[in-house]
Amino acid sequence: MSQAVFQPGQMIFREGDTTQEAYRILKGRVEISIAGEGKAVILAQLGEGDIFGEMAMVDERPRSASAQALEVTECEVLTAENFNEAVLQRPEILIPYLASFFERLRTANDRLRMEMRLRAQAEQRASVPVASTSAAPVARVVAPLTKSIAPPSLEMTRVSAPAPVATAPSAAPVTPPPEGGYQSVILTACNDHARARLPETSVAIQKFPFRIGRKHDTPGKGATVFASNDLPIADDKPYQISRNHCSIEREGDNFFVRDRGSSLGTVVNEAPIGLAENSLTHDLRGGENQILLGSDDSQFQFKVTLR
Repeated sequence: MSQAVFQPGQMIFREGDTTQEAYRILKGRVEISIAGEGKAVILAQLGEGDIFGEMAMVDERPRSASAQALEVTECEVLTAENFNEAVLQRPEILIPYLASFFERLRTANDRLRMEMRLRAQAEQRASVPVASTSAAPVARVVAPLTKSIAPPSLEMTRVSAPAPVATAPSAAPVTPPPEGGYQSVILTACNDHARARLPETSVAIQKFPFRIGRKHDTPGKGATVFASNDLPIADDKPYQISRNHCSIEREGDNFFVRDRGSSLGTVVNEAPIGLAENSLTHDLRGGENQILLGSDDSQFQFKVTLR
């Protein structure tokens, strides 16, 4: 493995390039974007410890996005040859890269499962001539685990919810972001239970995706090897927070919460998301947003403020 230093504004690779190196940020920040209509659409703003560019090394396809240094940035560079050598000689140094692979696969797998379910629901509605108007509300349930389907590489993580039925209340529209975008994203706890588990009174989020999951006090055991959370939160049995619970992400100037396949789901501004629901993501609005991790009676209540 080698190291490379990039200056502010320097392109590390561009969308469509055929390079295949993977990178781990040792110091600095990197922005990931794709070409949009008239301007680049920001998909991620990564920081120390984050991995990027790894999918090109696996699928040998052209780069699906561009990477640009936001400040002086030092990266570890991993080639396909380095990867093969490490598998045989020093597999432990690949743990951060494997954790990133698994996160990508989990995201793509969850999205594929959701899209298949939404398609099936749309087909079912189309086959019913008259929709019932007296259906009772359906309680939130834990999604049953089904056999995973090998997914394609997906860069975008949001999944559109199906068109609402006639009896469903219409959701309030999300106000477009201000010109120039939001300048700060702050996470704070809404009660003593949640407040006691944050490292500080409030957490300023400066990287996206910002991953949240259950904290493990015994490092190096089982699933903790591949834990990939920016905010690990302590929880006790029966757990409300999953190992990989949710993340705060951005797409252009829009910010949203994505459930990462949690067992009990996530609620954003009273809208449940997760594998048991009809969406994995929910957009955040300007100002305060209420976030609940776990079941309806969970004490892990937070707010995310966009300014």
